Amino acid sequence: MIGFRLSNFSLNLRTGFLISNYLLAGLALTCLTLSEIFSVLAGGILIAGLIYCYALEYRAMIPVAPSKKFPRSTWGLLLVISLYLGFGFPILNLISGFLVYLLYTRFIFKTEFNDYLYGYLIAIVCLLIGALYVQGLAFGLIFLGFYLVLSWCLISYHLMAEQVSSRSPPKLFKNRGKNQKLNKTLLGWSTGLVALSFIMTAVIFITFPRLGLGFIALNTSSPRITGFSDVVTLGDVGKIKQNSSVVMRIEYTRNGQPYRPKSRILWRGVVLDHYNGKTWNSTLNNGFSLSNKPGQGLSLFKVPRPTEVVEQTVYMESFDIPYLFTHGIPVFVDGNFTRLNLDQGFVLKTNRVQSGPKKYTLVAEISNPSMTYSLALPHPDDTVFPERFLQLPEISTATKNLAANLTHSSNSAREKAFNILNHFSDFGYTLEMKNDPDKTALEYFLFDRKEGHCEYFASAMVILLRATGVPARLVNGFVGVEWHEWGNYLIIRQSHAHSWVEAYLPGVGWAVFDPTPPDPTQATVPELNPLARTLDLLRMNWQRYIIRYSVNDQANMIRFFRSSGRDAMDSLKNLTSLEWKDIWVSNQKWTLLILLVMVGGIILFRKRGFSPQSSQAVLLYEELQKRLEKNGINIKPNWTARELLHSGIPDQKFKQVERLIDYYEKVRFGNKPTDMNIEKEIRAALSSI
Repeated sequence: MIGFRLSNFSLNLRTGFLISNYLLAGLALTCLTLSEIFSVLAGGILIAGLIYCYALEYRAMIPVAPSKKFPRSTWGLLLVISLYLGFGFPILNLISGFLVYLLYTRFIFKTEFNDYLYGYLIAIVCLLIGALYVQGLAFGLIFLGFYLVLSWCLISYHLMAEQVSSRSPPKLFKNRGKNQKLNKTLLGWSTGLVALSFIMTAVIFITFPRLGLGFIALNTSSPRITGFSDVVTLGDVGKIKQNSSVVMRIEYTRNGQPYRPKSRILWRGVVLDHYNGKTWNSTLNNGFSLSNKPGQGLSLFKVPRPTEVVEQTVYMESFDIPYLFTHGIPVFVDGNFTRLNLDQGFVLKTNRVQSGPKKYTLVAEISNPSMTYSLALPHPDDTVFPERFLQLPEISTATKNLAANLTHSSNSAREKAFNILNHFSDFGYTLEMKNDPDKTALEYFLFDRKEGHCEYFASAMVILLRATGVPARLVNGFVGVEWHEWGNYLIIRQSHAHSWVEAYLPGVGWAVFDPTPPDPTQATVPELNPLARTLDLLRMNWQRYIIRYSVNDQANMIRFFRSSGRDAMDSLKNLTSLEWKDIWVSNQKWTLLILLVMVGGIILFRKRGFSPQSSQAVLLYEELQKRLEKNGINIKPNWTARELLHSGIPDQKFKQVERLIDYYEKVRFGNKPTDMNIEKEIRAALSSI
């Protein structure tokens, strides 16, 4: 169907027109699929349907004129309203389905050539709906491709419209454009203009004022990550660890410079205090709730003698978790949320779930990873501490005896905690969980299997600590082990999920204990290959500089251009003190290269020019001009076709020239359809001029 060689581009107008139309629709459907409005299977079926429609239209089997008794839009809209009011279907899904229905019917049924424009409009609306949910790098690539293909669609539509009237029915435009060639100069210039418009858009993007998006964020259909909620079943964290998807990326800075923490990194998420033998849950109420103005932020805890205060900029991927993960003791926090809650376990939560990649900034003291908070609770509450952290389910006598034997010689809570911690030194690590139905999961882990993953180790230690009177709680979060060297940021994946213990030591506070032996899969972090590392850096920069571009970024950009401008002016001033001879001697290579590029560009431009050959009639008219000039007729650039006709054409050639000019004017300016028979006769007559 398409003959394409880089050195000899060949594509007829009709085929190029069809390819651009269906490619535009395919990009719109891809965006809706990435937004999870449609499943991957449904998206694949829709794309396959587009390919089938393209094959039909290429063979001129479609489009066809619709029956007047078939009001497609009316019935489709009524169905959408009925499904929404009668069955409560999600309105955005119904609208998206209705748009896809219209998109397909516009390909199959057309009343006139102008209907192609309605198809472009529908594709644009589909892209905008997908943009509500897709905020990653994938949308950026789709948007760039959509923008370029849309320009091709409009250009090829205009060229086709010169072949037929915009009001022509399908039977008149089905087979038009087969004998006209698309010129690579036209496509090259159009692509260049699109690239130029991108540059102008980038300038507007950088300078246009913007607001925080927290108050207009939409809910997303992305699923929650199990293990990070108020109720967690024992084993959920192990399921998370089998997924390598990225959860968040973190940039560390200290004193304005990139910084890499040297100590172990634990990102604290959920604190769970109650265990019933199968599930952990949080019974902790809010300690306080604060109103936040994005851009101003909130001051949280004061650290008496800080030694390693760092700023952490967190870019979270899209999932429905209201928690703000923290590394260290948070001193200050800001983000696209309007209210921040802190519960009695020192867990930070936003007031509601927001969609898309969430960004927040955390200033924290991270010098002591073995400690969290010196306070028992954010506010004193005798009904919570210490009883809430000593709760025990029904445990076996063997478990009670084990706790007593491990701590019988201990004189302090600290000694008890370390003795229990050392008990797990001979245990093994595995993600494969097999339980005895006659025993509880923890009892079977402690006395029979003696291997498991972090959630089992941490849960067992909490139970043993509580059995000896030491307040303890379970913490679910992430361990930071993967550093991106090129981008200077930390990558956190679901496979980095981790559980550990916080035990309260009198006079000290909540201390961190991690009884889990090293995970063999995380002992040596596999280095990303160059391609994967580059793609992750692109995703990070897309979120950093596009999705979450802020007023502060604008201010930094203005300062950068100001300083660069001053440096440039200083350089120009210094040039005035140099002689041209010195400049030539020190920059011979660059000067010659610039001159060669300029001369080559001028020659290429003058040789090729920019002549968007809009139709075969235009080509015939241009050929006529060339032949007349060869015959000695001096044609002025500003002449119209009629002025050319009366410029001294020989009588024996006058009728032939007049016929060509009449045909050219009717097709070019009168929207008259082209006639291949007339063009063949005119082409034969040209050979004699």
